[in-house]
Amino acid sequence: MKVLVLGATGQLGANLVRALLLRGDQVRALVRPTSHLLTLRGLNVESVQGDLNNLGSLCRACDGVKIVYQTASYYPPHTIPVETATAQALVETRNLLEAVRRATVERLVFTSTLTTIGFPTDRTRLADETCPFGSLYPDNPYLMSKAAMEKTVLEAARDGLPAVVVNPTAFFGPYDSKPTSGTQILMIARRQMPAYIQGLVNVIDVRDVAAGLIKAAERGRVGERYILGNWNTTQKELNELIARIAGVMAPMVAVPFALARYGSKLGDWAFRTILRRQAPVPGFFVEMLRHMQQYDCSKAIRELDYPRNPVEPAIRDALVWFRENGYLPSPH
Repeated sequence: MKVLVLGATGQLGANLVRALLLRGDQVRALVRPTSHLLTLRGLNVESVQGDLNNLGSLCRACDGVKIVYQTASYYPPHTIPVETATAQALVETRNLLEAVRRATVERLVFTSTLTTIGFPTDRTRLADETCPFGSLYPDNPYLMSKAAMEKTVLEAARDGLPAVVVNPTAFFGPYDSKPTSGTQILMIARRQMPAYIQGLVNVIDVRDVAAGLIKAAERGRVGERYILGNWNTTQKELNELIARIAGVMAPMVAVPFALARYGSKLGDWAFRTILRRQAPVPGFFVEMLRHMQQYDCSKAIRELDYPRNPVEPAIRDALVWFRENGYLPSPH
């Protein structure tokens, strides 16, 4: 079967490509002319140049494929107005939906995010797919643009587009070339994270997410969203696990969220007005952490039957990949 992967050079996309190739699928990857292909090196993948902002390139990429996996949904690179972020996100999403409509695509698997899962009204139960999005921070460009994209895809599905939405929780593993969740591993391994922000989290091996995307293409119901997660834990417990595997001390100081948010906002202002550049950790990222919670993944487990392996090997394999590719020094 011929499939298209958008975001193939990213961590999730690179693991998905490998899972698809193992199945014997023919994989086409949409890449930008400037894309760094480190994570696809040596793989039998058809690379086509294009961009989510270019409808023509998307139509050419979708031509002749049965399944489209979108693992490259827009996110703001730094703190920008919500209206700007949402407008850009919707341009890219609508282009993709139009390209899928014009082609013979049988299924679009759209990777959303865990922050579009709302908070349960009954706080004695875990969040699940029935919890509607409601932002605690309506001026947050990440939260609002992600919710707008997911809403647009689900509306298209109600109008007949064969789309399924998946909502992965925080994932770890190899091929994190532009470190995302792996930043937490790197900072702890480098002993650069003496403090951490208190909070809840759900964690999964990125390879299990990739398998879940394939299951969503095969078994997912059109117009539904599925939380792909595994281990419900806390940031403290997760940090301690990463530190133990990395052979370093765990972060000791727990910072209350309210204090961390205030500090990040102050940092945004200082970098923008005094240093005339973007803050390395934007305030909207810290706010995003407040939307992370623990999840009931039973719907996806029941309907998709995706794997849920222990998280320890994922963290260990992430560390190995980082060391082999120069992100961390090799152990003595």
